[in-house]
Amino acid sequence: MKKLLLTMVFALLGIVLIGCNRFNITTEATTVTTTTENTTNNETTNTDTSLITTENSSATTEPTTTALTYPDQKVTISFWNSLTGADGNSMRQLVSMFNTEYEGIFEVVETYTSETDYYTNLNLLVPMGRGPDVAIMHSYLVQSYANSGIIRPIDDYIEETYVDIQTEDYIQGIMDTLYFNEDLYAIPLDIHVTGLYYNIDLLDQYGISAPTNRSELIAAATQIQTAEQAAGRTVWGLPLSSAWPSEWLFTTSLYQNNGDELDSSLNPAYNSPEGVTALNMVADLIHVHGLSPLNLSVDQDLFYFETGQAAFHIQGCWMLKEIVDSGINFGVIPLSNMFNEDGADYSNDIAARSHTFVVPTQNNDVSLAEKLAITTFIKYLGDNSFVWAQAGQIPASNIARATAEYQALPYLSGFGDPNNFRLAEASPYYHEAYSPIYSRVTAAMLNAGYNAEELLAAAVQEALQLIAAAQE
Repeated sequence: MKKLLLTMVFALLGIVLIGCNRFNITTEATTVTTTTENTTNNETTNTDTSLITTENSSATTEPTTTALTYPDQKVTISFWNSLTGADGNSMRQLVSMFNTEYEGIFEVVETYTSETDYYTNLNLLVPMGRGPDVAIMHSYLVQSYANSGIIRPIDDYIEETYVDIQTEDYIQGIMDTLYFNEDLYAIPLDIHVTGLYYNIDLLDQYGISAPTNRSELIAAATQIQTAEQAAGRTVWGLPLSSAWPSEWLFTTSLYQNNGDELDSSLNPAYNSPEGVTALNMVADLIHVHGLSPLNLSVDQDLFYFETGQAAFHIQGCWMLKEIVDSGINFGVIPLSNMFNEDGADYSNDIAARSHTFVVPTQNNDVSLAEKLAITTFIKYLGDNSFVWAQAGQIPASNIARATAEYQALPYLSGFGDPNNFRLAEASPYYHEAYSPIYSRVTAAMLNAGYNAEELLAAAVQEALQLIAAAQE
């Protein structure tokens, strides 16, 4: 219906920019007053583009309306992403919806690959002029790719096409990380976090309420594990994989203990008393409280939970659909206060990331029609990302989260208040500075005799070498 209405009336509706600043684009049909000056040969000077038409009611000072119309011929753009599984299915649905809605006007051709191949392809093919028109990129990589020139600012595309993409329509904490040298380089699609899943049947069996802080979590997990194992059943309180998503646990613990990944100079900051405490809070769940077996590989902890052999499980919202499909009777609550409960605001913080839309740099000129297709696509997917949420991702769009469709989805509100979701520090060298911590978290979870100070110091030493190499 939207396509039909647009094709019938769009040419009659103005999309006008009044007092436009770089990041506040509107699509209200409004008139602006301009003064027409006659040249010596009595001609009017104006600026024209292929998609912008100017209507002037007289040769004197009169209201003038600038209207952007769709192109006469269908515009096809390419879209790359690394989304597979439930995420991929939801994205395929959204792309299909867009192509149906704008049939004959715009078409999006989607290509998706594994994440490892995906970023390799961006790194190799974009500089060769063989990249896509629009792509998905994790938020913590945006500044790095902006610094390397592989992606370009997106704010001028929004300005030129007048598509109603306004930064205040998205979670502010995400938007703040997507600028580089004061230019906006990405528009967020979602925000994703880890949460604490719990087995409702086991908690009900022992008359335990869902925990609200670390002490309650440890007490509940210990009680259930002890009783079940005494009865000869293999049930763990909180099994934890030492490989994944351990980095999410440590980062959340770091935030909740008032630490940070990077300092004001964008160098590693986790080699600190807060970092030591954060690492201990994660590893203690295994070595001190004994809530997990040692050396669980990726998804072994998930298997325990889905088969009823775990009281609790820490997992990303992106695995929500799989857990639903397992048939386990479960609930989900935020990780706030699960690694520190001193009552400070930072104890509520939960590490978060975002899938964002970026525009790879092109070797050739991008037409206004193509820019219009790109920004219309980004706007459409954001506004309709309640479909994306069906795979477990939380929409970054305030518009999408306010829809009845999103509000009706179960579980997602259990991951917490988006105001408590904290994204990584914005830095072109974030990955180099922070990724060395991941293997050290694994080492601490595997070895009861770990030395937190030595592990963190070694991570910083490696990080500084990676930063120096990246800056060469």
